[in-house]
Amino acid sequence: IFCKAIHLEEEIKDLGYDYKDLLFQTETGEIAPKVWDIFLYKILQDNDLDAANEFYVACKTNDEVMKQQYHDYYFQYTLYDLKNHVYSILGEVEQLTMKAQSYDLETHPRVPVIVAHNDLVRHTFTMTQKLLDAME
Repeated sequence: IFCKAIHLEEEIKDLGYDYKDLLFQTETGEIAPKVWDIFLYKILQDNDLDAANEFYVACKTNDEVMKQQYHDYYFQYTLYDLKNHVYSILGEVEQLTMKAQSYDLETHPRVPVIVAHNDLVRHTFTMTQKLLDAME
């Protein structure tokens, strides 16, 4: 499932990432490392531009040691933002599913497809939520 972090589109572009790289695993709920990167990069941009620039360089040069140092140091902040993102997606999916189920299938025949997709998103993000909660 794609990350759905549309609010981080600038950070995604800055780091040269693509939505195809920003995934949540549907089988486990695990979060792709580049998702962690974009959330941390946003935190750094909002709070410490020098650190944001250093992290940017580490991402662009594939300096995994430096990236990991930043992830370790700012872990609780990134975790907090990721959890908020996951919780908001779960809430949105619930609302969208209820709205879709209120439509007449005669005039909206794709509702079952939409609901099935929303169920997959809900299932995936529920697993992600449990993984994130266990990290505290």
